[in-house]
Amino acid sequence: MEPQAMPARDMSGAQLAQRFCSRALSFSRPRLVNMDMLLRFGAHPVLVRIRDGRVASAETPAAPLPSCDVSLQASEQAWSRFWLAVPEAGWHDIFALSKRGELSIQGNLQPLMAHLQFVKDLLAIPREAQA
Repeated sequence: MEPQAMPARDMSGAQLAQRFCSRALSFSRPRLVNMDMLLRFGAHPVLVRIRDGRVASAETPAAPLPSCDVSLQASEQAWSRFWLAVPEAGWHDIFALSKRGELSIQGNLQPLMAHLQFVKDLLAIPREAQA
């Protein structure tokens, strides 16, 4: 079974990271967004480089502490619940996850807030398709 077909709730951090990376590379919006975002799926980091509104790369960083504009970190359970086709209340949004203490946001908040809808849409692309 390929990782994309597996329900998110049954995936490890590495599988969640792979699911995100495989879907993120096709993501683009007609906006001038340029930022580096570090995502952590449990203990598995992914550095996402966004250039001119397109995900230029999404891969495991070579350095243990890569340079980035903003970092978002959550547990495997939090990402799994966030990526359900219809997430439950409190698990549906990055700020709801942050308020619950399930997601931490660190770094320069200016690019995140300036391009908030772009980031929210990008983070939601691995959601399960509705039946």
